[in-house]
Amino acid sequence: MEHQVRDFTEYRGDKLKLARMAVGLSCEELAEKIGKTKQFVSKLEKGFRPSEQMLELIASALMIKPDFLFTERKYALESDVCHFRSKKSRTQTLTNSVLARAEILNIIISAVEGEIEFPDVNIPEHPGSELLTPNDIERVAEDCRRVWNLGLGPISSMVKLAESLGVIVAHVTGVDDRVDAFTVHNNRPVIIRNNVKKSICRFRSDIGHELGHLVMHEGITTGDKVTESQADRFSSALLVPRLSFIKEFPRIRGKQFDWSALVEFKLRWKISLKMCIYRASALGLLTQEQARTGYMHLNSKGYTRVEPGDELLRPEEPSMLAEAIEMLDDATWLKILMKTGLSQDLIRNLFSVNRPLTNPRSLFQIV
Repeated sequence: MEHQVRDFTEYRGDKLKLARMAVGLSCEELAEKIGKTKQFVSKLEKGFRPSEQMLELIASALMIKPDFLFTERKYALESDVCHFRSKKSRTQTLTNSVLARAEILNIIISAVEGEIEFPDVNIPEHPGSELLTPNDIERVAEDCRRVWNLGLGPISSMVKLAESLGVIVAHVTGVDDRVDAFTVHNNRPVIIRNNVKKSICRFRSDIGHELGHLVMHEGITTGDKVTESQADRFSSALLVPRLSFIKEFPRIRGKQFDWSALVEFKLRWKISLKMCIYRASALGLLTQEQARTGYMHLNSKGYTRVEPGDELLRPEEPSMLAEAIEMLDDATWLKILMKTGLSQDLIRNLFSVNRPLTNPRSLFQIV
């Protein structure tokens, strides 16, 4: 069957480059795995068709099936649908690798969605970009809470919220901490987050930040100070509505913070102490001097990554995509793998989604 497909389908060098970037290999590293030079790999990526034997070597190195390199590239991501945080330390190579993973994820989602019905997308749109004031963003977050029936209390799980809105949330593995999270604004929105970040409070804030991009920044290039600040403000306002925050935030006297009370507040709302200070300052409950004192205390205690109380909060794991894949019978799942040219190993390694076959004999029953 594979030979028939390759006989009548054009070899796609761009799909080779996509797969290579997705698994994080350089041309030189792939060349070493297949016993060739990096110039040879570059030639393949420009369209030179490899031999059948070489195809098998490449497929093994990249955890794909050879047919992946002979199918049309339908899900190439344009910059205006991706919301990527600007980080000077993040290289273009790293950015390209994460974007390649997002494209692979879109291939999987599209194939699974052809078999399983996901929740309808429910993202209110409030465009405006530079025209949005801080008060506007507070109202946008309040409107989202109303539309999503969240009331004024804490959100138990930001992942469950996003997934209930029809947004696919996925972890990427094997990526360094220069990548936080980013969003792909397709018909089926996707939030991708680096699982090297262990703080649950930061994770929840990241999900809120990316939801902010989906709500406010469709078709807008993001990553600048304005749009990132807007997404941060939306996240904090979504996580703790201003009325609730003003009512419950522990007051301070002079420069003396009640850190025990702040930790209790943090645990109730599942936000970081840093966000507590940020939000209190934004709402006028702390002066700039008081906020600076609070930030300095956190830095002096080494709480920039892990804070008191973090160990008491449970992780929030994405489940919608994994559960959808689990609902497929073996035959359907194997057909998806054959159609896309992807492997279970690739999907597991890139996105921590493991779907073992309940009946391994199914592998020999697909015709």
